[in-house]
Amino acid sequence: MTTSSKKKKEKGYHAIIRDVFVCSKSELAPFATAFSFPPENFEQQKFGALFGVIKVNDHSESSSYVVNLLVSVIRKEYFSKPHRSPEEGFEASLRKANLALAELARHGVTSWAGKINFAGGAIERNNLHFTCLGNVSIFLIRGNEISEISEELEEEKDSEPHPLKTFSNISSGKLEVGDKLVFTTNELVDIFSPEELRQNASHFSREELPGFFEISLKANSELAGTIVVDLADSTEIKPLIVEAPIIGKEKVKKIDSFVGAHEIIEEEEEKYAHGLKPSARQDFSLASDARWKKILVRLRNILQVLGDKSKLYFSKIQRIPKEGRLKEIFSRVPPIFSSVIYQVKNIDWKNRKIIIQSIVVVAILAIGLYGIASFVKKRNEQKRLSQQISAQPTEPTPAVQNLDDVNVKNIEMVEEVVNFSQNVSQMALLGNFLYVVPEKSLSVLKIDPGSKNIEEIKANPDGGNFKLVSAMPHLSILFILTENNKVISFTPINKNFQENNISLPGNLKVADMKTYLTYLYFLDPGANQVYRYPRAEGGFGEMQSWLKSESDVRGTKSFAINEDLFAANSSDTIAYLQGKIDSNISFEKPNVPLSIDKIFSEPDMKGIYVLDNKNHRVVQYDKEGKIVNQYFNTSIASVKDFSVDEKNKAIYLLKNNQLLKFSME
Repeated sequence: MTTSSKKKKEKGYHAIIRDVFVCSKSELAPFATAFSFPPENFEQQKFGALFGVIKVNDHSESSSYVVNLLVSVIRKEYFSKPHRSPEEGFEASLRKANLALAELARHGVTSWAGKINFAGGAIERNNLHFTCLGNVSIFLIRGNEISEISEELEEEKDSEPHPLKTFSNISSGKLEVGDKLVFTTNELVDIFSPEELRQNASHFSREELPGFFEISLKANSELAGTIVVDLADSTEIKPLIVEAPIIGKEKVKKIDSFVGAHEIIEEEEEKYAHGLKPSARQDFSLASDARWKKILVRLRNILQVLGDKSKLYFSKIQRIPKEGRLKEIFSRVPPIFSSVIYQVKNIDWKNRKIIIQSIVVVAILAIGLYGIASFVKKRNEQKRLSQQISAQPTEPTPAVQNLDDVNVKNIEMVEEVVNFSQNVSQMALLGNFLYVVPEKSLSVLKIDPGSKNIEEIKANPDGGNFKLVSAMPHLSILFILTENNKVISFTPINKNFQENNISLPGNLKVADMKTYLTYLYFLDPGANQVYRYPRAEGGFGEMQSWLKSESDVRGTKSFAINEDLFAANSSDTIAYLQGKIDSNISFEKPNVPLSIDKIFSEPDMKGIYVLDNKNHRVVQYDKEGKIVNQYFNTSIASVKDFSVDEKNKAIYLLKNNQLLKFSME
């Protein structure tokens, strides 16, 4: 049989992934999740889909970051390197998760240890790779049989695991068309025995089973997650089923039977006891005839609507402080009115002469007050006019006048987010918070842009005032460079500052500092070099001179890292890839010449942004260097630093003692 005829007989396969997440209290939401991620582009197609459930049994504040951290790290690492096989990518993603947890432990955040429950997997072509930890189960339902394929992995797990081997074993195998997988936290197993799971899977349709699980979990659990995966022949799948919102995410291909587990090899070891306790099981089942199925599905829909409505309602409640405005108004009443009132009250109404004199006095006072009010009003109008004139730029403002320039957007409103008691110079966005460094200080200001709350966290390390700050999302840590070239790490979870071991050049003059994955980069224009340091135990490893000899960054002020490294001088931006100029990217020049002060971008962002104070604008480029937008407003002047939140379509500006914001929409 020829190769072409073989291909004609091969079937295509789709993995239909549906996630169920139940959370009865909003405060529990950070401690569990059910996730599924399909490939986002052609290069990622070979990796198939990544999915899983995570639950942390410790509900302290320090553990509230763990779930989000693990999902972010595992997802990013799995899809990050196209040359790896999916199995290698899955192993690498778990190793990266181990490093992230070890970093938390190193900073004293260990309340999660022994309390993580995780069941995750990846499906590509005809292969399944999976792992589990803690009180979770993974079931394979094939025909009229059910098996718990996670049991073998749990038996092989070390009795005393440590952060660097939290995720230590994975297994791989093949599935067949018609197979059903259930990845779940222990709450579903507390409700149904394996046999009852098999029976319900046979009675309920592919579309109804996740809804049935959701109803059962809502009735019996506060916090739980379940993933249901169905392997189907692509010729049997209608587009409506594949694209339905409840379906997790995309198609994958065929799978056959299972092979043994193997251990993930780690680079370092530290022992932490986990002490996991198995949960008691309850036997409970619900009727599953045709009438009950319809009732349960409808009930599920009603509960979903009610839950979404209530969450929406409570999320909009905000506390608005009330100020004593009336008291303030009266405090500004001129003292002369008090004098007039006193005079009127003390008139001797029996003496006509005194009455006439008093009337004359009151009239004179009234005329005087009118004159004063007119004078004050006129003076204020002149002052406002003077301010308007002085506010007009002394230089031409091309972005407003040159409407034929490239994609100009005149920003109507730049709002103040917060006002600080001191001038500020640097900021970094990490998670949902902005972290701002004041000038000449040893503290970090944590700002919640939604509530506008400010929290000051003071540092203990004595390495000089803070100079630069950069966030490392992979580890949920901020790194700060002091004026004495000390590198300080700041962990927001426990508000811990710690000096890091790092060997910097003695004559280093840092213009800018950035992170990428778990690397730290320093820009030194005087040395015409960018230095890269890998994360290591207690700090950073050996320095690497990242730029090649033919590169030139001597006039560079700022840089940013996305897929390339973008170095900006006063008038232009150059892209570098692997230390060399990337000739495939050339930045478009606007009609009004640029005067660049800062550049900003981060991994996974769609744009590269430059700040131009002189021309009152922020220019947005795409990854090919084309101008997408030029955001103009006269308030964009004397800005020290800026940050872009593409997810929420907001640009933040640090100006003197203010944090400003405008919308990109």
